[in-house]
Amino acid sequence: TTLVFSYVGYFKQEVLIKDKTKINIKLLTDTAGLDEIVVVGYGKKKKAEIVSSISTVKGKELKFPTRNLTNNIAGQVAGLIAIQRSGEPGYDNTEFWIRGVSTFAGAGASKPLVLVDGIPRSINDIEPDEIETFSILKDASATAVYGAEGANGVVIITSKRGKAQKPVITFRSEHSLSKPTRLPTFVDSADYLELYNEALSNDGESAIFDDELIANYRNNVDADLYPNTNWLDVMLRKVTENERHTVNVRGGTEKSRYFVSGAFYKENGIFVKNPTNRYESNIGVKRFNLRSNVDLNISKTTLLSVDLSGQYLENNYPGTPTGKIFRQMLITPSHVFPAVYSDGTISTFFKERDSNMRNPYNLLINSGYAKEWRSRIQSTVRLEQNLDFITKGLSYRGLLSYDYDGNFSSRRGYNPSRFSATGRDDAGNLIFSTTYVGTEDMSEPTEGFNATKKIYMESSFSYKTMFNGHSINAMVLYMQKESQQHNQALAFRKQGLVGRLNYSFDKKYFIEASFGYTGSEAFAQGNRFGFFPAVGLGYQVSNESFFPESLKKVISGLRFRASIGRTGNDNTGSDRFLYRPTFNFGAAGFNQGMTSGGAVNGLGAGIVEGQFEAPNLGWEIEDKFNVGMNLDLFNNSVSIVADYFNSERSGILLKRRTITETVGFRTSPWENFGKVKNWGVDGSINAHKKINNLDIAIRGTYTFARNKITEFDELEPAHPWMAVTGTRVGEKILYIAERLYTKDDFDIGQNSNGTNSYALKDGIPTPTLGGLIAPGDIKYKDLNSDGVIDSFDRKRGVGNPDNPEIVYGFGINLDYKGLYASAFFQGVANTSILLGGDTGEGWKPFTWGVDQSNFRTFALDRWTEENPSQNVLMPRLHKSGSNGANNSAGSTWWLRDGSFLRLKNVEVGYKFSKILVDKLKVQTARIYLMGYNLHVWDKVKLWDPETGKGNAGLNYPLPSTVTFGIELTL
Repeated sequence: TTLVFSYVGYFKQEVLIKDKTKINIKLLTDTAGLDEIVVVGYGKKKKAEIVSSISTVKGKELKFPTRNLTNNIAGQVAGLIAIQRSGEPGYDNTEFWIRGVSTFAGAGASKPLVLVDGIPRSINDIEPDEIETFSILKDASATAVYGAEGANGVVIITSKRGKAQKPVITFRSEHSLSKPTRLPTFVDSADYLELYNEALSNDGESAIFDDELIANYRNNVDADLYPNTNWLDVMLRKVTENERHTVNVRGGTEKSRYFVSGAFYKENGIFVKNPTNRYESNIGVKRFNLRSNVDLNISKTTLLSVDLSGQYLENNYPGTPTGKIFRQMLITPSHVFPAVYSDGTISTFFKERDSNMRNPYNLLINSGYAKEWRSRIQSTVRLEQNLDFITKGLSYRGLLSYDYDGNFSSRRGYNPSRFSATGRDDAGNLIFSTTYVGTEDMSEPTEGFNATKKIYMESSFSYKTMFNGHSINAMVLYMQKESQQHNQALAFRKQGLVGRLNYSFDKKYFIEASFGYTGSEAFAQGNRFGFFPAVGLGYQVSNESFFPESLKKVISGLRFRASIGRTGNDNTGSDRFLYRPTFNFGAAGFNQGMTSGGAVNGLGAGIVEGQFEAPNLGWEIEDKFNVGMNLDLFNNSVSIVADYFNSERSGILLKRRTITETVGFRTSPWENFGKVKNWGVDGSINAHKKINNLDIAIRGTYTFARNKITEFDELEPAHPWMAVTGTRVGEKILYIAERLYTKDDFDIGQNSNGTNSYALKDGIPTPTLGGLIAPGDIKYKDLNSDGVIDSFDRKRGVGNPDNPEIVYGFGINLDYKGLYASAFFQGVANTSILLGGDTGEGWKPFTWGVDQSNFRTFALDRWTEENPSQNVLMPRLHKSGSNGANNSAGSTWWLRDGSFLRLKNVEVGYKFSKILVDKLKVQTARIYLMGYNLHVWDKVKLWDPETGKGNAGLNYPLPSTVTFGIELTL
């Protein structure tokens, strides 16, 4: 028989009775429960005192085999919308927003504030092994203290610190194999040419590729003259290797504690090795991380903390930008030339002199290389002084940090002569024509440099007191920061005053009032300072005397929260001092008239007005409301957090769009104009259960955020369906595809060459989008019933926005006697993808004709004379983008559901038993196998849906990775 002892706020204990007649039990406090410390703005609080909406995840949950921390956060934290558009090493940052987007002013206006150990810093290159917690602050009571920087939410990352313990050394080593998650496939050369002949026939023209020529390609008669180049096979590796090694030491005494960490990460691109060995043309990223956090009790009342950290990256890239290489690789048909001729001659298009066509292999191998050196150094000194000798509960905290970010780059070009084979001589040797005369010498390095230094300081006083069940906690803080770029003498500056007052009674009732008073250089005198207040309430129902003890066996904790307040945003993008007028010198002067030859008889250069004065510009304002609930069940074995939020952003900073020309502005003036409402829900669930020797833990997060533009700077459109007002940010404006035209829609005649001619019957709206119209082309809905298909028939708000409204994640962890397994799934919903973007360039067949296009295998699902089906992907083929202009327009024909569910991470491992680790003279040891981005379920199928709409799969693909790792603790 086993007795189980449990109580709210304490660890459960199980005791095997056997023949015992007396049992002494001492329950230990559950520090992961109500006394858990949570990071908040400019401080920390006990979990039980929180009235704000804050989500936190431990650093160990973010240990995925990637360089970029942002790639690990989607689905991990409730309230976070995150999407990764590219997998290119070094440039694979994930875009993320807290509770969605609440402005239409641009990307910079919606980015959250990111703080690392309380200081504004970059998130991308932090080593996950250094992270203690990752938190997001979501509502006004949490973010108002950040004033004009709090409207988009706040991310707070805390690094690990030392403990009073013997030194504990942890070493981790990982080796990974990586490949693209999904790549397109293409038809071969012979099929491609036959399909082009089909497109010519559809356009009423004769075929230009005869059967004999096509047979030469199909039968591989001569790979130099009749190539069938699979560019993906030629230019990409099947698998690439990555590695990571970290070591950290944690320990100290009561008077001094330290955490020191170092890491090395190496990632290789998926391009093939340069066969000449003249230079490295594949992508390569090496990153070195170092961190030292030291805490010193220099007296009984004084704590001094000194933090130093840095990241150093060495990056190598091809001489041509990676995006251009991928684009060219995926739009170059297989029949135009081989990657390189069989005798080693550099190959290219026979019309390179007067064409944009380039050999993608040359862009990779024969264009030179580029190198980057990125360095970040961060330093922080903190001083915490207990002032009980003045009055009990009073303390002081001061902080000063200095950061340096520097980026150096060097690029060396290589531009050799290139050739096109025109045939073979009698001896069978290739005959070449020179398409480009180049040089074997590499160019001199082109160098670049940019750097930024940042200074941040804080000074604050805090006061705490408790009496008769009452608890009061107050803080006042001054903040100042500046950022100076290497090419601008005048630093960017900001300062602020922060205040917060917390009151609680009997651990049941909680109230928090806070404010941020921020000053920014972005606006003119009189508008530089803004006041941003907030108030939050909390009610711990489960601590009430009327809450039944019997119910606590099920509901061990229940708390309700509510907050309301105001935050702001002063991010003006790349422009500075928008309130100041500017003038353009050297502009065209007054004209005296026209000379007899028609030329302007000018009177010289003049001065004209540039940016118009705007002294009344101010902050964007966001008013936020939030209600939430924390529910703990079954002795805290299940924890549920749920929130509803509603906010409105007003005074959105933008250039006016509806200024009449009669006022004489040469550029549109800036103004605070526009409103966006944003609302939704987010929540998380965590559960833990132990069954004998099996530990089971499950977790899940859900975020839904929807916005609506309620005020937009637009003239009343000709038709209501064209208006931006009333739609969501990022929604599309599209033609509505009804179906494909059929022969019944036309009066059919004969051309002089014997092909059919098509004229639409009376009563069928006339399309004006360009190109040829025939059976199999897309028929659009005439929304305004004027008998014409034109721009007035485009409808805004069709489908869902580009960025998802829903992001979720769920996972399970199992542990049985040291053998463990975990899986984590992440998904998005309420997002749409427009295949190929608004024009379809780059993936629709024959966009630029036969020589500058490609035909993906999925496009074989097409309309033909023999298969005049409505249930096809591709409408009637045309020989060029101009002939197919009607079909290439952005329309619902190309709209797809962009939702997906991704198996983000799977890990299996073994923690060695104590007997074995004792023999190895280590504290703990484990080995593990981890899979990352293993599979994606979606409705697009054509490319990885996370990469988005406009690239049509032309971006560097997202990686799928398998990792073997070992971790030792000494």
